[in-house]
Amino acid sequence: MSAEIEAIALRSARWLRTAALPLWSTRGFDGEHQAFEEQLEVSGAPVMTVSRRLMVQARQISVFAAAALSGRYPQGADLALPAARAMISTYLSADGEPGWVFSVDRRGNVVDAKRDLYAHAFALFALAWVMRLERDPAFETAIAATLTFFDSSFADPEHGGYWDCLPRSDSLRRQNPHMHLLEALITLYDTTKCVDILDRCRHLQGLAVRHFIDPTTGALTEEFTNDWSVYPARGACRVEPGHLFEWAWLLRRYEAASGEDQSAVVTALIDTALRHGLDDKQGRVVDEIGEDGRLRDAASRSWPHAEALKALSVETTRGVNRYVPLIAAILRRLGDTFCRPDLDGGWIDHVDAEDRPLSKTMPASTLYHVYFGITAVESLLDKTTSPADSAHL
Repeated sequence: MSAEIEAIALRSARWLRTAALPLWSTRGFDGEHQAFEEQLEVSGAPVMTVSRRLMVQARQISVFAAAALSGRYPQGADLALPAARAMISTYLSADGEPGWVFSVDRRGNVVDAKRDLYAHAFALFALAWVMRLERDPAFETAIAATLTFFDSSFADPEHGGYWDCLPRSDSLRRQNPHMHLLEALITLYDTTKCVDILDRCRHLQGLAVRHFIDPTTGALTEEFTNDWSVYPARGACRVEPGHLFEWAWLLRRYEAASGEDQSAVVTALIDTALRHGLDDKQGRVVDEIGEDGRLRDAASRSWPHAEALKALSVETTRGVNRYVPLIAAILRRLGDTFCRPDLDGGWIDHVDAEDRPLSKTMPASTLYHVYFGITAVESLLDKTTSPADSAHL
């Protein structure tokens, strides 16, 4: 592995340990309510005027549980466990009905009681992570209740998959919450090794390869009608390169869990993302392209870069060494453009086509992406360097 990528990875790893995780565990955490802040000002002060979404609580719990388990931030367990218990008591059946409410105010009063598939997926993801810290019966009960709610309320028995939201906010269906549900279920399977969970993963993988991903072009459709027909029409859809990378990484995780080869679809996804969504010299991932590969939105967000790091790191561990320079360029951009040192552990989440900041605040939800993206590169280096060489990462 090149000295360049090792140096960039070392810088990124130190930023996680000494800046990002400390910031979001102090200024980014409300100890009175055992809840994470939704956003911080660029100054680092909490944004007090926004509600607290279930999704953000779950993402932060997952990160701090993972950081504690890995040894990168052992004190993360002291946040993740009480925050998970608070998440259950605050959001699960908070209005007396099954399922998780979408958001609450700073005192824990329900603001939005809709049942959102994306948010439920992350609640399950968080519970799968904290179960590795402690086998609390409350976590097991919440997992069981969530799986039951998927089956009883979200599931579409006619066309497969799940409804995006209850009550439905529009007539569309989306791949994105299904992607994160697959991520949550694979994580839960890794935690429990329960065959029933792997069967649920297989259903979602099948949905993706049948409906979401075009195997010939590697394009990923974002929106559909009730019967999974493409919306608005084949050839007129937007494609997000970040989701191409995210699905590629996720399907490799499914492959590892199931033993079912995903190489053809993973290769198509990554090739499309690299050919049309990435400036390989700058390491810049754009927000949106068309199904034909043409640029549709040249703005750039932080999270697709993190997802590219995850996908390309996994492929490199499989022997695709040509991705190493791309990983270095993307990781450098993540640190220089988004997770700048002057922000003391925070980030500029979104920039325009000229890399001028578009974000006014620092969303907590970004930590989930950058943490797992940076640590994927660390894991890659651990597999390709000696223990002595990699111990400092």
